[in-house]
Amino acid sequence: MIGSLWGKWDLHMHSPLTHQNNQFNVSMEEYVDKLNEQGLSLVGVTNYFFFEDNELEIIRSKIKEKAYNINILGNIEFRISQPNKDNEFINVHCIFAEHLTTSQINGILSKLRLKNTTSSGGDIDCEKASISQHGIKVDHIFIDYEDLQVHLSKNLKRGVDYLMVACPNGYGGFRPDLKEGRSLAIAKEIDKFGDLIFGNSEEDRTFFLSDRKSGFPPKPVFACSDSHDIKMIGSSYSWVKAKTTFEGLRQVLIEPEERIQITDNFIEKIFEKPHFKSLTLKGYIFPGQPLQFKEGLLPLNPNMAAIIGGRGTGKSILLDSIRSKFPNNPVSPGLRSVNVDGLSITLNQGNGSTLEFNQSENVYSYLHVSQGDIQHATQKPDELSNQIKLMLGLHDSAFTPIQATRIQDSLAKYRAYIDYRNTKDNQGNYINNEGHQQSVTKYNKDLISTLTSPQNKELIEKYQQNIQKINLLNQFITLCNQTATSIDQAISSLNTSLGEINTNPLLLTHIPLIDFSPSSIALLTNIEQANKSLLVLTDENVQIVEEFKKQGINQDIASLLTKVNECQTQIDSAASKLDEIKSKNIEYFELIENRKAFATTYKDYLTIKESQIIGAYTSLCEPKETWNYEQNQLVKDILTDINIYGSITFNLDLFYTGMLNCINRGKFRETSTQTAIERLKQTFNVNNLESFFRLLMNEDVISIPEESQLISLESFCWKQEYFNQSGRFELLDYLYKPNAIQIYLHVNAEFKYKGKTVDKLSVGQRGTFYVCLKLATDPFGSPFIFDQPEDDLDNDFIMKQLVPLFRKIKKYRQVIIVTHNANLVVNSDAEQIIIANNEGEIINYYSGAVEDGSLKDKNSIRAKICDILEGGGYAFEQRERKYGLAIHK
Repeated sequence: MIGSLWGKWDLHMHSPLTHQNNQFNVSMEEYVDKLNEQGLSLVGVTNYFFFEDNELEIIRSKIKEKAYNINILGNIEFRISQPNKDNEFINVHCIFAEHLTTSQINGILSKLRLKNTTSSGGDIDCEKASISQHGIKVDHIFIDYEDLQVHLSKNLKRGVDYLMVACPNGYGGFRPDLKEGRSLAIAKEIDKFGDLIFGNSEEDRTFFLSDRKSGFPPKPVFACSDSHDIKMIGSSYSWVKAKTTFEGLRQVLIEPEERIQITDNFIEKIFEKPHFKSLTLKGYIFPGQPLQFKEGLLPLNPNMAAIIGGRGTGKSILLDSIRSKFPNNPVSPGLRSVNVDGLSITLNQGNGSTLEFNQSENVYSYLHVSQGDIQHATQKPDELSNQIKLMLGLHDSAFTPIQATRIQDSLAKYRAYIDYRNTKDNQGNYINNEGHQQSVTKYNKDLISTLTSPQNKELIEKYQQNIQKINLLNQFITLCNQTATSIDQAISSLNTSLGEINTNPLLLTHIPLIDFSPSSIALLTNIEQANKSLLVLTDENVQIVEEFKKQGINQDIASLLTKVNECQTQIDSAASKLDEIKSKNIEYFELIENRKAFATTYKDYLTIKESQIIGAYTSLCEPKETWNYEQNQLVKDILTDINIYGSITFNLDLFYTGMLNCINRGKFRETSTQTAIERLKQTFNVNNLESFFRLLMNEDVISIPEESQLISLESFCWKQEYFNQSGRFELLDYLYKPNAIQIYLHVNAEFKYKGKTVDKLSVGQRGTFYVCLKLATDPFGSPFIFDQPEDDLDNDFIMKQLVPLFRKIKKYRQVIIVTHNANLVVNSDAEQIIIANNEGEIINYYSGAVEDGSLKDKNSIRAKICDILEGGGYAFEQRERKYGLAIHK
């Protein structure tokens, strides 16, 4: 059974057997055909003062014969002697439960005395024979409502056997909206007398759902056709969400606002709500274990279904099985590994079309809270923060990719510079050190001077100058060749990317490729010119050798000039290296400035992340144009006690623990008075966010014994003894790389619930906050499955907020819960109750509505609720007493 569903009811409709104003002139078959044609599911067949013999049975038999899904209740209309302000006799109705036959109803009414009397003043009974005997027309008889009330209460049980109806409008209406006048008192009495109201206007509905300024309980208003001919059938009706039984009608009295509508234009009728339509169950639940589902189909109510049962009956395992079919939903840490091949889930997409989910992996987004989800999410502040941000639609995006790439590139270049400075030759000389290159220059100049004499000085100087020019030209040619290669590689890569963009279907304007041929041609021209100059210089040096011979200089000319060549090459190389070192040093200082700029950027980034959280929460609290008033108010109510804001979180302990792995621990060994962490804190002096950024900004904040004053981070990095083999790079990566920083420095989504921060909240209050935000950020549309809310939520919240919340939100999304809490079932007015049962390791389910059966029937849904759920009977009693109804035993 799918539980309570919306259906069309008409509780005030006459039949071809009515004995006053009968305009039907059709057969009983035509009558029931018309009922079915109009889609009516419950009809209150009405007659005046009494029914014709077997009237109800005749109609029910014809409906059964035609196999129509229509139920019939008996409705007797009375005219009472108390007049309204227009001196009209007031009409009231009595609706009888289906267990009373026509004969039983007529038999009870036959003992009721009419206000009419015989010509001699004798009594006339409310029965066909007595009325006919004394020649009184039905439209002339009336009774006293107090007599009616006393008579019915002596013979029947109100709320179990019958209910009374008052009619405020039309001929014979008691007009309850009078502000003054002598009929006001009787109007109030009739209002109290009626359990429900027949009225066709929204004005009536609004009025009777209020306390009418008299403290009266709200009452449902039923629109009815009062059909006296076949044409009027279906002209007016009510939409009712209940079993089409007398007990279903009784439930409407308990829920007069939510279970009945007198217009076609109501939310649950027009709102397209995706919902799980049914579950096909079959197969083993755990590999290698006997536990299995009994084969069958379990239909699901589109509003609210509550799964109940004893321990081990398969309540939660049903929800776990549903979740296992959708691995795209976040998996709970403690979720059981369920794999039911035979489970199939049918989704109604809201417009009647369906999807079948029967594979091991399906994609569908809905809200599912399993056992352990809340506890896991709320135990750790960072985890809860991540959950909050995800719910607010803030995915924890990394630091700006371009900026992250820049700092990583800067750190890589810094490392390359340090490696450059530390490069040695075979003799252990630091070749990229200014002092070393200056010594090379001096040595080779001195060596040339020892080779020079007055006789060869001029020729050697000329030769030396040419060698210098040749070296410069070779360096220039090398530079041009390297540049040409770099250009070719870079431009080719860029043109490949541009080519991909030009083939993209989203392209609007063609992007021309980069033409670098002019640059390449110019470079080749320069190389050619340089090579020509080399030839000239080489020829000149050949001439110098010849000049040595002509002048008769008696030396080993070849060896002499070779040594001069080598020395000059060394001098030129050293000069080039000194220029290179100077350029590298400039770049080095720029890299330090880059790190400082990054620190500023990262600080701004954190502030922006704070603002994003505040902005997302502010947006969440704002009314949405696409929602109706009730939806906006619902989310507003959910968020009433919540305030979410961003907070920059700097975990000092985590920061120093990570730093300890980046340095030489031997320098920070634990002493009898200080831990290693305490010694680190004493050295780096980072105690808060401000001092952390001072460190990154290269300010003088570090204190070490060998320095009399505070030093900067960069100065500290040159203290090799403080680092292991990897040197300073591990520390700089830890301090500047965004993925490392985010471990100990990030923006958390913090919150206050009822004015308390998370550390002041109980576990139940944290869970309450979590569920509220879950619902506020994803309130409408897809199904909401919640396994045992009472395990993790504050009990006060369950009673005062969750129950009313479920009552409202189920209009806009399907709610499926497993619970042991009677209030969540009864007071949330769950449309469907699913009973879980385990017999010999075979799990099966059967279901129905809260209005199914009585406590006398131990297998009824009502009896099971009272038997399984602690306080179930009490929850029913409190709910019914609230509206002054007789307790249904």
